[in-house]
Amino acid sequence: MDNDILAQLVGRTLTFTFDQFTARVSLQADHTLSVEIVDGANRGFTDDARYEVHAVRDDVVVLSWQERIGTTVTHVIDLAAGRTYATVVTASGGFLRLVGTVHPS
Repeated sequence: MDNDILAQLVGRTLTFTFDQFTARVSLQADHTLSVEIVDGANRGFTDDARYEVHAVRDDVVVLSWQERIGTTVTHVIDLAAGRTYATVVTASGGFLRLVGTVHPS
């Protein structure tokens, strides 16, 4: 199932919208991604990182990566509902819980 989900996501851009910010994440086949904060807090931040993605069940995946600044990001994404539930652990030890929308393109 992981390969099926990966095939659906590779080459696509996911737009995550939260109250605090909006991010665009583009997934590549070599397990690298590009992230850009396009609105809100930290607008203009960009990074490339290695990611892991795992299927939980049909249309639900866990996507995670660690940014060069040390921040670790984990999303539980419900593709059918267009929702994401994310946690962010900052390099300084801060912790955020976020709920937002996800739109693949």
